[in-house]
Amino acid sequence: MHMTFYWGKQATILFDGWKTTTWADYSLSLIALFLSSIILQYISNLEVTSLLTGKTSSSTSSPSVKAPLLGKNILSISLGKRFLRSGVFGVRVGIGYLLMLAAMSFNGGVFIAIVLGFAVGHFLFVKGNTTSVTTPEEELSACG
Repeated sequence: MHMTFYWGKQATILFDGWKTTTWADYSLSLIALFLSSIILQYISNLEVTSLLTGKTSSSTSSPSVKAPLLGKNILSISLGKRFLRSGVFGVRVGIGYLLMLAAMSFNGGVFIAIVLGFAVGHFLFVKGNTTSVTTPEEELSACG
């Protein structure tokens, strides 16, 4: 296992069964990682609330029970929405960690494919002047 960046078509990505030995295998692996990064960026910018209700996160109800330090209403969020948001979050974190581990193969092409995928995904899915980094307040307000 490499502990420094290297270049070449021979790489082991995530599993012993995912080894590339030919340029075709290597190219297909880079395309898969590139697309996975784009998909992760899409999921990261997905508003689960709008999927369920068709409303944007700006339409929230008046707060009655507030989360400490956040000042947001947490009881008005339905259980179904919370489960869906948690499921999407779990998928997002899982894909993110897998991509991080793939980048830790230290293959230069793998690293570049992942970073380019995130950059293309950011270009395609992040709207306006916003960034892909969200605060806890933004995450909670998107729930209701």
